[in-house]
Formats: sequence, structure tokens, C-alpha cells
Amino acid sequence: MRKFFCVLSVLTASGISGYYMCIGGISGNESAFSKVGLSHPILFFVWGISTYIALCVNLYAGYKKTKYNFYIPLLFVSAIAMILTLICDFDYSRHTQYMIHCAASLTFSAVNAILVFALFLLTKKYLFTFITGAVLVTDLVLLLIFKETALIEIVPIFAGYILLLINNLKKEKELVGT
Repeated sequence: MRKFFCVLSVLTASGISGYYMCIGGISGNESAFSKVGLSHPILFFVWGISTYIALCVNLYAGYKKTKYNFYIPLLFVSAIAMILTLICDFDYSRHTQYMIHCAASLTFSAVNAILVFALFLLTKKYLFTFITGAVLVTDLVLLLIFKETALIEIVPIFAGYILLLINNLKKEKELVGT
């Protein structure tokens, strides 16, 4: 049943993200999800919640296979960050809300990036660890060069979806002779 929810959450969030990206396009600063959210606040809210749920369900399933529990408070921090991102406008004329939105969005991204990277590192899935690190570093470099675009925002999220889903759908090896 857990695998079903992992797949369902990723498919739902991917569909919503794909639709949301079609509204603003994938390139240019005007395509950034928060900018599009100014003119489509309900869809921005749906996108944010579905993204959080997909990452949360898949991170929970991944960490449930381990002995680690540090992820639980971090998922709460991530939830609070996403809620603040969604309720505070990305409108510079409302400077305080703008700053909270930006800080919360960065917190959400950083916490989830750390959780995904740590999961693969701690479970010794080094190929997934390397891919996660490479996607994050590349994304940071592109962000510094081109500023925010929908494509730069969505690539690490989709990479997380795919890697977490593969990790969660793989059968665990049974220990023999114990």
C-alpha cells in the first residue's frame, strides 16, 4: 500500500507541476513558480501542497526502511516552510511578505535537498547520492547564472521524485543465514 501512495503522489504532483509550468513557460524569470503564483494563487497553492505531499510520502517511505528518525522534525520544518511560501506573496511591494516567502522557499528547498541527499548517503546508495549532488550543484550554478526559471526550479524536484520513487519501489534484499 505504501508503494501505491508513493507512485500516486508523484504522478499527481508531476501532472500538476507540468500543467503549472505550461502557464508561465519554462524559461525566463517571469516563468518562476512564485511569479506565476501571483496571477494564479489557487493553482500555486495546489502545486505547493502536491509537491510537499509527494516529497514527504516518498521521504517517509525511504527513511522508514532505515533506523534513522532525524527526518521527522525536518519534514515538519519543510511543511511550515511550504505553508509560509504559499501564504506570503512574492510581491516586492509587500516587503515583509516577500522576504518571508523567499526565506521559506529557500528553507523548503534546502531541507528537502538535505533529506534526499542524506537518505541515499546513509543507505549507501552512492550512485543516487552522486546524482542528487550533481543535480543540486548544477541547479545552483544555473540559478546563479540565469536566475529563477520554472525549469531550474523543477529539475531538482523531478530528480527527487524519480530517485525516491526508484528507491522506494526496489525490493529489499533479504538477509540469508542469519
